[in-house]
Amino acid sequence: MKFTIKQRVFIVETIARKNIYRKFARRFRQKYPDSPVPTKSCVNRLLKKWRATGSVSDKKKQSKRTVLTEEKVKDIQARLQISPRKSLRRLAQETGVSLGSARTATKLIKFRPYKVTVVHELKEPDHAARIRFCNWLLQNVHDGIVDPQLLFMTDEAWFHVGGHVNAQNVRIWSNENPHAIQQVPLHSEKVGVWCAVSPRRIIGPIFFHDTVNSDRYINDILNPFFDQLNAEERQYGYFQQDNATAHTANASMVAIQEVFEDRIVSRGLWPPRSPDLSISDYYLWGNLKQKVYKNNPRSIDSLQNEITRVIHSITVDELQRVSRNLFVRCAACLQAEGGHFQHLL
Repeated sequence: MKFTIKQRVFIVETIARKNIYRKFARRFRQKYPDSPVPTKSCVNRLLKKWRATGSVSDKKKQSKRTVLTEEKVKDIQARLQISPRKSLRRLAQETGVSLGSARTATKLIKFRPYKVTVVHELKEPDHAARIRFCNWLLQNVHDGIVDPQLLFMTDEAWFHVGGHVNAQNVRIWSNENPHAIQQVPLHSEKVGVWCAVSPRRIIGPIFFHDTVNSDRYINDILNPFFDQLNAEERQYGYFQQDNATAHTANASMVAIQEVFEDRIVSRGLWPPRSPDLSISDYYLWGNLKQKVYKNNPRSIDSLQNEITRVIHSITVDELQRVSRNLFVRCAACLQAEGGHFQHLL
């Protein structure tokens, strides 16, 4: 039982004057009827403390100071290099320093916590395909064959009602940003969104609600898109799409060729598993979802209205900026020999 300061003072004053436990116990019970009477050993300890220190208060606990020596800093650096996902608290426990000292050490060695970016796995043939596409685009733009202002990059994505974008708590300690991405699946009512992005404008959003097959792709997406093209875009524009089955089916390719002829970036030229080279993936969808879900749409209609509003708010200056970034990414991809290049951006 832990007694209050007032109770402790009463104990020592009574015992010090009388030095008779039985009388003290009776007086304590009368004064503090709701509290148990302290035992003789408790009384003796308290009296001894009072005589030695002149106080009945508990001695304040002092935190153990840890000295952050050069050896400790090197030890912390070595442990983080071996296990870069280790938490600061675990690191402090293992090295025998305080949490604050562990944090100070990471600053001294210029280590910072970076989010993990989950990227698409690249298979061995993908590297050559990525190099081929990047060389083709950079060379043809340089030679004036491809007008980058008339390049439409297309894609679709699902938006869920009540969806949200999660901020990841995973951190990696390093003195270089490893650049990491993660997508979170949502299971709720949803709507599909298709867009075609060029440096001058976005055609879309075009909404769909069912899984896209070739017929739906042509009738519900491509034909509405073709109707919005102007004469210059029809004559000189380039059309990019990924290698999804609905996109590359014979009927779909025929429909696209009727408008863009041979100015198509698709199967054979577009590298598989390369969202980092697609404006829609590295810019549009992430930017769109961050802004759309701020107003927390709770129905398909409100979700579609938010998507339309945000897309229409994207300026030409912003489109020009993210489109120029495509060529920076192509150069970085070539530097990485077709591999992941986020660390080079």
